Amino acid sequence: MKSLLKTGLALLWTVPILFAAALGVTPAQAGEQPNVMLMIEDADTDSVPRDSRPADQVLYALATEMQNMGFRTYDETAVTMGITDPTRVRRTDAELFTIAKRVPNVPIDVIVVFQIYAAAQQNPYAAIIDLQIRITGRLLHVQSGRSLGNWEVAYGPGELPPLPPNCNRDCVLEHVGGEARRIASDVGQALAVKLDALSPTAPQPMMDTNMPMTTVSPGPIVSAPMSECTGLTSAYTLEFRGFDLEEITRIEEYLVVFKGYDHHRPVRVMATSAEYWYETCSDVARLDRNLRLMTEQLGVQAQISMVGNRFLVAKIGTIPNRN
Repeated sequence: MKSLLKTGLALLWTVPILFAAALGVTPAQAGEQPNVMLMIEDADTDSVPRDSRPADQVLYALATEMQNMGFRTYDETAVTMGITDPTRVRRTDAELFTIAKRVPNVPIDVIVVFQIYAAAQQNPYAAIIDLQIRITGRLLHVQSGRSLGNWEVAYGPGELPPLPPNCNRDCVLEHVGGEARRIASDVGQALAVKLDALSPTAPQPMMDTNMPMTTVSPGPIVSAPMSECTGLTSAYTLEFRGFDLEEITRIEEYLVVFKGYDHHRPVRVMATSAEYWYETCSDVARLDRNLRLMTEQLGVQAQISMVGNRFLVAKIGTIPNRN
């Protein structure tokens, strides 16, 4: 009798632990690392245009620093030439953001938007032409529009070597490019460090697996609170249609135990539908899988579709019992 009781208790604890593992409540591996694309913002006519040698030199220097930190960096021209004119210049940040969201095939998570300002200034006290350069860089999360950090490095008159006498346009561009490339490396390194802090690669435990877990039938697994997630946190809109309020309550309980969960916020909750702003460091494939597992555990048939960062879970009906 005691042996049967022990076996029953063992099964009672094993089932929720296995189901929690299926939902991703397991010791963490690093979250999905972001795809990065560099873009120059040159709408300001005082800034260096996109189609110039200094702009290319700065872009290569920034990309190198991102790659040195281990981030996947994509060339804008290569991934957008099918949807936009690669020779277009003087683009606003709104245009850059729109392009980044519409890149086909490669989901871009973060854009590095940079500006270059350069000027040759006559020294008031001698026949010397001083060079001044300023480079600014920003990290923007494409899905949510959230600013992830920025950095600026500037050198004024007298802080850089002066231009040679009778320096023509090509000469000026060469000196601007050479100095800008070195300055851009400093900007790129700072931005790469900021992004690395937001998207660490070192695995960290996401929950204390020694703490007990309980289940409330027929509700979801209730696990111990998770620690801070690894990987870059991404934002999604989750919409549930055709569910009653009791099912919506159970859905919310499932959402908080998915691996990588950061936080969520109801956007709209009605009698038969609900919409949530959901942030997680889990990759999109795992989130899709967890949503499918959740509908199975709820005992409902549903269609799950995804466009961009928006999931729609539409209930069709309950799963029939043919026993």
